[in-house]
Amino acid sequence: MHHPFPHPATTTIGRLVGFALALLVPALAVQAKLPFLHYLHESASLGEAESQFILGLAYRDGWEGTVKTGSIAAHWCDLAAELGDQRPELVFGLLQQDNVRVTPDPAKAVECLTQAAGQGNDYARVILGEMLLEGNGVPADWRNGAEWIRKSAYAGFFPAQFRLGIIYLIGDSGTPKNEVEALAWFILAAEAGSKPARHLRDLQTQALGREVAIQAIKRSRTLLSNVTPESAGGN
Repeated sequence: MHHPFPHPATTTIGRLVGFALALLVPALAVQAKLPFLHYLHESASLGEAESQFILGLAYRDGWEGTVKTGSIAAHWCDLAAELGDQRPELVFGLLQQDNVRVTPDPAKAVECLTQAAGQGNDYARVILGEMLLEGNGVPADWRNGAEWIRKSAYAGFFPAQFRLGIIYLIGDSGTPKNEVEALAWFILAAEAGSKPARHLRDLQTQALGREVAIQAIKRSRTLLSNVTPESAGGN
């Protein structure tokens, strides 16, 4: 499963290793004495999903030296905060040091995000999925939007699991409403550490009652048996 940076590990050694890996791409750029944006273009052209993802963020709303309020770059910051990851601060700091500007290019952004999502980058999958669900910069496509988020959810990415629960809770033309399925995904996301999922899990459990909650718990165990990091792969 490819992420812009690793999931936070539960051990001190794991956190140190994860942080070291998170620094790898920027460190290579510094070592090569390349402007970070130039390095991103070079590595993205070679198929590196992390660089494709970051370029997608930059192209979507443009880059003028700061993260714009309401941009998908700001949304990445929010997603990363859910995981306790600090990579956005590092990445955007390096872009600021470049002192460059990127003109918005929504079509190029979708191309980059789709490439990254296709390689299993879970942030790209969630952000691209939400863009398709909302028709944000792309024609609305609820079915494919939900499918990108579903792929990430089955890869064990708990922000995606929470959002898939929301999709089932609300329902749309591509995904029929299913409160048991929604609660099952909230349960999984909550167990993985999602605070908003924990809140909705408790609310829905109380609202739906014991019998439905038991069904959702059983369903969550079935889902868990099919959730594996390997399922993201390079799909």
